[in-house]
Amino acid sequence: MNLTDIRHLFDYTEWANDLAMDAAGKLSDEHLCHDFGISHRSIFGTLLHMAGADWIWLERWNGRSPTKDEAWSLWTTDSCPHLATLRDRWGNLVDGRRRFITALDEERLSAELPFKLLSGYPNSMRLVDQMQHIANHATMHRGQVVGMIRQLGFEPPATDLLFYLRREVSPK
Repeated sequence: MNLTDIRHLFDYTEWANDLAMDAAGKLSDEHLCHDFGISHRSIFGTLLHMAGADWIWLERWNGRSPTKDEAWSLWTTDSCPHLATLRDRWGNLVDGRRRFITALDEERLSAELPFKLLSGYPNSMRLVDQMQHIANHATMHRGQVVGMIRQLGFEPPATDLLFYLRREVSPK
């Protein structure tokens, strides 16, 4: 995967994340916070988890490895209790990620990038693999959000890559 592919992957990811956030914005607080009994319990909890993971990885890409306490201080329902707050924080994060990706070159993309896990243990992966992971992570959790919206009886957005690609070929 090269820099053009990564840029395309994150353009898709942001497009699909925006659809999920827009759909969430149409829900009542009760629906948004309904506990479905899955890993992050609710639509809001899942979106909050997605944004928090994005933040952790962007911090790592910028040479900082946040601790679990730092992540929890920013990305919990206590510190981010409303969808509007989440939208603002995630928007700022996306802007930072766009700046990061714009400044990337092929050499840095393919290079090994060490970081610490939330537990503090050292780890390392190529930057391109880290970036593919976060895009894949978002896709998995958007699928959960879509499923939860459907279980509430609403029509969820179509966030699959295929719909993004069709939009690119023949925009409305």
